[in-house]
Amino acid sequence: MIFFVSLPKSQNFHPRSPEISKLLGSLVSHLKDPILLALYVIGFLILGSNVALFNYIGYVLTAPPYSFSQTLVGWIFIVYLVGMFSSVWMAKMANNHGKQKVLMISLFITLVGVCLTLHSDLWLKIVGLPIMTFGFFGSHSLASGWVGLRAIHDKAQASSLYLFFYYAGSSIGGTTAGVFWSSFGWDGVVGMITGFLLIALVLASLLAKSVPVVDQKNMISCK
Repeated sequence: MIFFVSLPKSQNFHPRSPEISKLLGSLVSHLKDPILLALYVIGFLILGSNVALFNYIGYVLTAPPYSFSQTLVGWIFIVYLVGMFSSVWMAKMANNHGKQKVLMISLFITLVGVCLTLHSDLWLKIVGLPIMTFGFFGSHSLASGWVGLRAIHDKAQASSLYLFFYYAGSSIGGTTAGVFWSSFGWDGVVGMITGFLLIALVLASLLAKSVPVVDQKNMISCK
């Protein structure tokens, strides 16, 4: 409350009543853009994959022959620290080599990390986690950033749509992985994640064929 009261008045914001028809029109416009839609689905698939892996890898590690304690399993989330590095590094790589190419590389790294967790050797499983996390955060930073560049109007709405798909992937992917875990064990979970990431790779490959969108009003061209 103190923070809210002490905030200075906005200098550049002019409130206006919401126009539902305009909001719906811009939403439909974003969803009709094949590049934005592909980026939204990629966001859905990568977070669904990440949540699926970390939701169920704990069951693998606490079971024989590894028999980790719950406390020790909790430490696996420290691998999220690599995301701070990969997000920045992948963005720099994209500036030098192109967003589409680097996004595909990042998705492939994610897939390699996931596949390593299939191996029975404990150390390979453990190594697979930061590799997967590295690729995941890199992919997310590239896809979300690309949305902001692609959208030429209502950028906030375009970004919010990405986040909607992104977190929907968390809910649906994490839940669906439970079905695969119950029926097929860890192999089934990895199989589902692999399917998600292969679809994401196919979508990323199609982004190379994107056609620039031109804002006739402001003469802005964006891929």
